[in-house]
Amino acid sequence: CFFFFSSRRRHTRCSGVSWARRCVQETGIIMAAPSTKSGFVKRVLSGSSIILFGPVGPDGLPKEKTLYLCNVSAPRFTESIEEPLGYKAREFLRSRVAGKTIEFTTEYKQTTREFGRIFVGKDDLGTLLLEEGLGKVFVDVETRYKCSNFETYQNAESQAKKDKKGIWAGEATQSEVRSAITSQSPTYNPEAIVEALKKEDLDGIVEAYVSGVYQVYLPTHNTIINVALPFIQTPILNQKHGQLLRVFSERATLSRDVKLHFVSFNQQSGQFVCEIKVGGTSMVNELLTNGWAKVSQTVLTESGPEKFKELKAAQEVAQNKGLRIWSEYKVNKSTKKITTGIFEARVVEVHSGDSATVQAISGGEPQRVFFANVRAPAMGNPKKGEVDKPLAFEAKEYARKLLIGRKVRVEIEYSREIPSKQENEVSMTLVFATLWVEDKNVSEQIVLNGFAKVNVPRVDEEFTKYLQQLTEAEEVAKKQKKGVHQPGDIPVHRVNDISSQKNPQKIKQFTEFLKDEKKLSGVIDVVLSGQRFKVRLTTQNCYIIVNIHGIRCLPNDKNIPGYEKFSNEALKFSKEQFLQRDCEIEVEHCDNRGIIHANVFIQKKNAAALLLEAGLAHVHTVGKATVKHIDIYRTVEGAARADKKGIWSGKVQLDFTAPGKKSAGYKTLSQNQRALVSEIADATSFYIQDPTSKQLGEIEELLSEFDEDKFGRLEPPIKVGTPCVTQFSGDGQYYRSKITKLHGAQDKYKVEFFDYGNSEDKEGKSLRKMPPQLINLEAQAKHCRLAYLKVAPYDHDAGEDAANYFREITWERKLQADLEYLDNDTYGILLYPIGQGDLTKSINALMIANGFARISSDEELPEKYEAAWRPLEEQAKQKGLGIWKYEDCLLYTSDAADDLLCVDLGGRRIIKKK
Repeated sequence: CFFFFSSRRRHTRCSGVSWARRCVQETGIIMAAPSTKSGFVKRVLSGSSIILFGPVGPDGLPKEKTLYLCNVSAPRFTESIEEPLGYKAREFLRSRVAGKTIEFTTEYKQTTREFGRIFVGKDDLGTLLLEEGLGKVFVDVETRYKCSNFETYQNAESQAKKDKKGIWAGEATQSEVRSAITSQSPTYNPEAIVEALKKEDLDGIVEAYVSGVYQVYLPTHNTIINVALPFIQTPILNQKHGQLLRVFSERATLSRDVKLHFVSFNQQSGQFVCEIKVGGTSMVNELLTNGWAKVSQTVLTESGPEKFKELKAAQEVAQNKGLRIWSEYKVNKSTKKITTGIFEARVVEVHSGDSATVQAISGGEPQRVFFANVRAPAMGNPKKGEVDKPLAFEAKEYARKLLIGRKVRVEIEYSREIPSKQENEVSMTLVFATLWVEDKNVSEQIVLNGFAKVNVPRVDEEFTKYLQQLTEAEEVAKKQKKGVHQPGDIPVHRVNDISSQKNPQKIKQFTEFLKDEKKLSGVIDVVLSGQRFKVRLTTQNCYIIVNIHGIRCLPNDKNIPGYEKFSNEALKFSKEQFLQRDCEIEVEHCDNRGIIHANVFIQKKNAAALLLEAGLAHVHTVGKATVKHIDIYRTVEGAARADKKGIWSGKVQLDFTAPGKKSAGYKTLSQNQRALVSEIADATSFYIQDPTSKQLGEIEELLSEFDEDKFGRLEPPIKVGTPCVTQFSGDGQYYRSKITKLHGAQDKYKVEFFDYGNSEDKEGKSLRKMPPQLINLEAQAKHCRLAYLKVAPYDHDAGEDAANYFREITWERKLQADLEYLDNDTYGILLYPIGQGDLTKSINALMIANGFARISSDEELPEKYEAAWRPLEEQAKQKGLGIWKYEDCLLYTSDAADDLLCVDLGGRRIIKKK
């Protein structure tokens, strides 16, 4: 909520002519009868100026005004000009009004400025500022206006002069300037700040907020740094939503004292990733509980489950209330924990020797249970630098082998509510239970084998009904000196984590070592996605990242309808079927990122085949890489297609057949169509459309009513190949396009309008999600080159003439195209004028005859083309035409023009049907 300006007259002036009208008549300056109003201080600019939030306007945004002290001026304090004591004066005012609701009067207005008095309680801040020697009394030369407190101001200034305070102290004050260091300063030292933040939280002042980034001044380092918040994503649904988020963030942080809790430093952007706490309250939690943000998917892996739970609880507050981005969110009542009774379940994950996650057979969400009155050695948290306690690994392994994937009976013993530490946090309920496998008490088995101790309850605590059995089992383990009861120091089991290795080359070398083994035994320790796992190799005692070879699940891309759904289904499937299972892997190769590609078997079943059978993956090959089980994979995939399972249901446009997406390999064709050249890069690379197709007109008609607010902006991370809708700069209309290149951290992308063939650079904020009904339609432009020829590219000596000649004989002409082959994403074609079938009259032949192309030696030329074109080539060579003028002839491939950015031959760009 915002504090509305409220009228409450502090001074009353009466005369025959109104006071305000008389001021205008005498000075030409707009005066206002001073009346007290109230407003929320958004930001303190200097010792004598503030920005106020006022009432909310029709657009839902609060009005703002900048107010300057009347008859009082403080030393200037701006980004470009800083006078001595300017910072001290700003801090004097900031410490009293920042983030507070204050009372003020507007004395007069001059052009765009308003001048008035500011009150905190009964104190006039102008008087306080003058008393400290941090300001001067002045009278505007135009208005000659003096407020009712003018004499008091003069007395305060005189006393400060007499006491030699502040600016009246003489030369001693001339050096009192802040001169803060910024990222542009030669003395900027982010490494030192990182080291300081790692040791303790640092105090700061938020100076500005720009596009989700906070500019924070650190007094201890006299430096202004850019700070981004961790753990969350802030989706911008539309322009108004973004403005409201800005207002919320500014209101909560600008000019406020904060503490920074370090998380990481982004080398690429130069941003410090920190939690910002205002008055002990985390901005991350504030944004989550108020529905402005959602928890990032990386929190669990980056900061551990406890932080994840904390943030999820904050997010659920907004979800349950349907706030902002959760306005259409429906609370799933089935996710409520079972906290009483007995139920059948399946163990889906073992966390330690004394806790596991179970999935009730009857349905609902998985929930974690702790084994009642049992305490196993604690697992460490590598993110926090914590190591496992002795026997923690062995205890977890024992529980894993005993429980994972097994059907169990869960008997709830009691639950405990862990109160929240802060007011806006939701309390957490821990459920304690006894698990039974084939009538065996799991807790008793763990204690009996020395992998846990009995946690004896206090008098006032609840406890398991099987406490006696647990105590007796513990006595047996003690007598036998098993596990945690053995004497002396117990060594900690350590596993070498190759998966965290930052040098992919070393992982490649290690992979070659692993290839010596036909099959490697291990455990799927973590499921990262439907097809990617963190595997612990048993014999080698190390962790590696394994990607299932020969298949691919859909990526978790919210910008493409259906992708997130099937990506999550694949993830869920792999967790249910593979997580913490014993496995065997056959290593194939290691890619440039250090990811090991391998065939994975769970209980002798091929994991890739299981995903394909469920319709949650597709066969995927890269280049010339062989796939050992490709025939099995294609058969299983074919069955899933026929049954329309999962991704084959027809409800999602698949990434590997998306409009304009590159296809692998070479394919011979025998097709023909009418052709209209829609875009020319140069004579080696151009696009054609089918002018008889009605689909292009239908696409344009659908996009003529495109609502950018309805479909929203693309959400990060934006990837190459992502389809989108954006405006073409030439006419301002919306067209289908895809991302073809990322321009670093500039939030700029190169997009291709794949219905026409042209490209241009766009800002991320201009890219919108593509409507589902448009994604499934084929690209209307084909990328082509002249079949069987090597044509002079633009950077060849004859290239410009070749390009101009090609344009002359093809542009805006009715043509016929014979599609000879498809090489990756490029069609090799023959072009003819309509009604012309003579090979010697084709566009291909004309390019040869004029010396702008030669017959390719890299392709097998059919005999009929050899007979028709070879004589034309010999004639052009003898006459020294085009490329034959030059000794090097033509040594370039037809891909040479793909990346040329300087060529513009007047392509059709966007074709509008009349």
